[in-house]
Amino acid sequence: MLKIFFLYILIFFQFKDIISKEIPSKLCYKRGVEVILPYEFAVSEIKKNSSFSEEVIKKELRNYKKMFEKSFFGLNLYESSGCSKARLSEYLECLIETDGKDCKIYYTQMRLVD
Repeated sequence: MLKIFFLYILIFFQFKDIISKEIPSKLCYKRGVEVILPYEFAVSEIKKNSSFSEEVIKKELRNYKKMFEKSFFGLNLYESSGCSKARLSEYLECLIETDGKDCKIYYTQMRLVD
């Protein structure tokens, strides 16, 4: 009985780290999705619901981007996880400045910064 108990403890402690930790690249992907989805939704709603000129819409989108970067908590989580912010910022900027059809970000671009 004691041998089984020690065997259980040995196995548990070996796999505990595997079970409890996320793979770093998946962590960046998860944090990136937490930022991108609400941002994309809000930008598309602003573009869809605005009946103003293109310049007014661009100004409203830029104001939204500034407000989003200051107040959205998920962006701080993405940065504090050590993930690369350069490509994410480029993608978010592309959504505002263009129609968004050619804006792409790939899983491999949301990675930990060395």
